[in-house]
Amino acid sequence: MGGSPTGELEKERGIKVANKKSTGIRSMARIALPVVLVAGMAVVTSNAGASIKPHDLSHPTSALCKSGKTYKIGYEVFSSSQPFAVSVSNSLVAAAKAVGCATVVTEVDNMNGPQAIANVKTEINEGITLFVDFQVLAPYQQAIANLLKAHHIPAVTIVGALLPGFPSLGLSPFNGEKSGMLAQAAFVKAKYPGIKPYFVGGAEPESGAAVLLRYQGAVAGFKQAFPGIPASHIIEVDTNGTQSTAYSVAKQAASRIPAGSVVMTQAVNDEDTAGVWQGVSAHGGFKLVTAESFGGDSYGMSQVCKYPKNYSGAWDLEPQTWGPTALSLVMEQENGLKVPGTTSILGVQATKANKLAGCK
Repeated sequence: MGGSPTGELEKERGIKVANKKSTGIRSMARIALPVVLVAGMAVVTSNAGASIKPHDLSHPTSALCKSGKTYKIGYEVFSSSQPFAVSVSNSLVAAAKAVGCATVVTEVDNMNGPQAIANVKTEINEGITLFVDFQVLAPYQQAIANLLKAHHIPAVTIVGALLPGFPSLGLSPFNGEKSGMLAQAAFVKAKYPGIKPYFVGGAEPESGAAVLLRYQGAVAGFKQAFPGIPASHIIEVDTNGTQSTAYSVAKQAASRIPAGSVVMTQAVNDEDTAGVWQGVSAHGGFKLVTAESFGGDSYGMSQVCKYPKNYSGAWDLEPQTWGPTALSLVMEQENGLKVPGTTSILGVQATKANKLAGCK
């Protein structure tokens, strides 16, 4: 097993979650703006044929600072400790400092929707002129959108959950998870050719359709990799966005799988995936339990490095690029430029062997 995973859980319990080295950023406009992707360069055209000039959103510069203007950016985030969120938050603040004319006012909601709304009101009262949203509970997004529209504040949401009427930044949820699953399937097939494995997949439907697409992409990848696999080999568990819940529901679900089976696991982010893998492993009695981490935060990469016999890798979404990209998108709006309706981070497979996981 490459080490026992169960002992790791006690120090990880209670972590709430939202949810490589080759950056790919894909921009997809809502409805009116079709897309062309060229290896990290987004080319977006409108119905009228005018195009948004291709440029690198993930490396904003002082060229965004116009005519002595200063930009006060409100930032609402779901956690100050979850590794992916920390990476995004740090990169946003660093990018604002680097451009030289922007400051960031940060509020944290700790996965509390009403608190998130209160935080946005506080930031508006403090005079923000732009807003970056990393609130992940879908039912509260409309209220936040209404506040921003009422005060005419340009914004971008990091998905998470969509912010109605505003551009979004995030992963390509269906295709990203599908790609991760195909990488994991190749890992399993190399060990056990001809095997018909089971899949325990962590979903988080309470976070909305965009997050549910991640689980659905993983299922699609599993079915593609193992054509004709019986439906009974696919087991969905609702992790509710916590690693400890993922562990508990996966351990219980594992009782439905025959002893001696190969079991694949995957979920909507790095921490949930670890919880599902740990839970199935703790049940015991299986030939092999594998995982593909999803997100590429520091915790996910540490799992890849620590358990190379079980982790096929991590589908790395380069969280360190999300903050700078969000900064570019809101500042460009303030400067009167068109921005794509959706900007998607494509991701890349990171493993111990290909050195993209950063293992020592």
